[in-house]
Amino acid sequence: MAKNKIWLTIFFAIAVYVIMGIYADFDKLSLTISYFQWPYAVIMIVFTTVGYFIRYIKWNLFLKKAGIHLKHRNNLFVFFSGLSMIVTPGKFGEVWKGWLIKDISGEDLGRTIPVVIMDRVTDVVSLVILSFFGVFYYKEGISLLLVMSVLLTGFYCAIRSRNISSKIIAVIEKRFGRFAVNLHLMHETLDMTMEPATFISLSLLNSLAWFFECLGLYYVILGFGQSLDIALSTFIFSFSSLAGGVSMIPGGIGVAEASISGLLMLNDISPELSISIALILRLGSFWYGAVLGFAVYILFRKRVMKEKNLLLERRENV
Repeated sequence: MAKNKIWLTIFFAIAVYVIMGIYADFDKLSLTISYFQWPYAVIMIVFTTVGYFIRYIKWNLFLKKAGIHLKHRNNLFVFFSGLSMIVTPGKFGEVWKGWLIKDISGEDLGRTIPVVIMDRVTDVVSLVILSFFGVFYYKEGISLLLVMSVLLTGFYCAIRSRNISSKIIAVIEKRFGRFAVNLHLMHETLDMTMEPATFISLSLLNSLAWFFECLGLYYVILGFGQSLDIALSTFIFSFSSLAGGVSMIPGGIGVAEASISGLLMLNDISPELSISIALILRLGSFWYGAVLGFAVYILFRKRVMKEKNLLLERRENV
């Protein structure tokens, strides 16, 4: 992501948070946040980190299914660097991970990009699954979940159906012929990673990862001396994350926070407390991930690329 776009995202986030502060009354909001027990924020970050490592396992298994094998330290670099792209609309910037793998191992983008796509698709599947478990708390949310379910089912059927996929490829080839080779390789890779056993098992594994992040909300609420049912906490976090993702606003900023605080208010939590919970939660789930991603990329990029260049030199000397 270009530096100017990163700054625009940060300024947009600040504007959103200022508006939320005005709505809740800055004095009441600051007073409420002062009561927060910060050790619970550490628990939230620990759960978020555990979720990241479970998602890394899923990512690694998808790569292996696609026939891509990286050293774990290089793969960890790619995965965690990709977290910096959660600030992009719908996290689509994570497609950058495909280019990182290409730079490290020379793998064709026709194999790496489909893995990134499947990584994002299973994220949506997991959030829909977790949201359905608590949708009875907020029945109005059923429409979004049904739409997402239909779209996911349609995407799955289109990729797995040779007839439908061949027609889609033919149309794209007609307009973008120079990408024809990659299109067939991409479809082949998507088809492999979407085999029922692989798709279902990794979606469920991913649901576990997201559940750990849902627990972060549960413990932030405890940090304010309040309590909320784990099932309801799971629904609020997963549904709000899904709403933020489909909004196509960078990082879901504003939409996710508004959804979290709005759903909390519907459950009789005051506006200032609801917004305080949403802000601290996003600090430990969203912004923590983005900063971690940037830090990993900046700290380890030169080392990974140096290792790659040394390997190439050795091969040339053999």
